[in-house]
Amino acid sequence: MRAPAGSTREELRQMTRLVPPDLIPHWIPGETTLDSGASGWRGLALKGYRYPGQQVDIPEMRDYMIVVYRGAPAVMRRTSGGPWQSERVERGVVSLLTRAERSIWHWDRAIDVRHIYLGHDIIEATAAQVFDRLPERIEIADQLRGADPFLPACAEQLELELAQGGIGHNLVVDALRTQIAVHILRRYARIELPRLTHEGFPAAERDRLIAFIEANLGESFGLDELAHCVGLSPWHFARRFKIAFGTTPHGFVTARRIERAKTLLRDRRLPLKAIASDCGFADQSHFCRSFRKHLGVTPQTFRDAG
Repeated sequence: MRAPAGSTREELRQMTRLVPPDLIPHWIPGETTLDSGASGWRGLALKGYRYPGQQVDIPEMRDYMIVVYRGAPAVMRRTSGGPWQSERVERGVVSLLTRAERSIWHWDRAIDVRHIYLGHDIIEATAAQVFDRLPERIEIADQLRGADPFLPACAEQLELELAQGGIGHNLVVDALRTQIAVHILRRYARIELPRLTHEGFPAAERDRLIAFIEANLGESFGLDELAHCVGLSPWHFARRFKIAFGTTPHGFVTARRIERAKTLLRDRRLPLKAIASDCGFADQSHFCRSFRKHLGVTPQTFRDAG
C-alpha cells in the first residue's frame, strides 16, 4: 500500500486501521538500509534502518515488530501511558513491540537495527499446530529489552537469504518464519487454550459445521476448511467429528451431497451433469459412482422409479 505524497499521520491512520510494515517509516524517520518487501515472503518481513536519536509515537501496528540491535549501546525508554521504562540496549539483545497498541519510544543516540515483522495469522496458525487446537487468546506484550541470541541469529539468516537466495529459498524462509513464531510463543506469549473434551462438539459448534457444509455442498472444500470452523487442527478435528457424527468428515459430506442429489433428481428437467455440479461432485461419472455406491442404483434409475 503506497501513501500519497504529503500525507499527514492522521490521514495515514484513516487509510488503514492497523499500520503495515511499509508505512512504519512515516512514524519513525530514518535511513532504510534493508527491505524484503519485494521478495514475496508470506507473513514475514525483514527491514533495516539507521535512526538518529529521537522520540517517536508508535502507531497501532498490523504485525508484531522484533527489533534486533546491531550498533553501539544506547538507552531505550518506553511508555504506553504509564510510567516510563528504561533499559540499555546493545548488540545481541532485542525489543519486542506488540501489534494493535500505541506506545512512545525514545532513544538517546543513533542506532542501527533490523526489524523482523511477523503477522498475527502466522502466530495463530503456529499455535494451532503446537497445541493441536486454536487458542482462545494469545497475548504478547511489549518487551523493552530481551537478552535473546536466537532472534538476532534468525535475522542474520534472513538477511543472508535476502542477499543470496538459492535453491530452496522459499523453504528456508518458511522454516525460519516457523522457528521465530514458535520461539515467540514459547518465550513471550501468554496463551489461553480452550478446554479439551473427549466428546463430540458443543451444540453451537455442531450447528456451525452443519451450516457450513450445507452452504458449501456445491463447492470444493476439505478437512482444513472444516477444522477451521471450530478452531481445531485437522487431525484433532477428524477424531472429534467421528465421535460426534459417527462417520468421517468425507463420509458425512458425501452423504449430504447424495441427499441433495435425490431432491434435485425429482426435477426431471435438470440434466445429470448439472446435478453433479450443483452437489459438488467432480463430474457426472463421479456422481453416478458415488450415488450407486450409497443407494445401490444409478441416479437415472432412481429418477425413473420416482
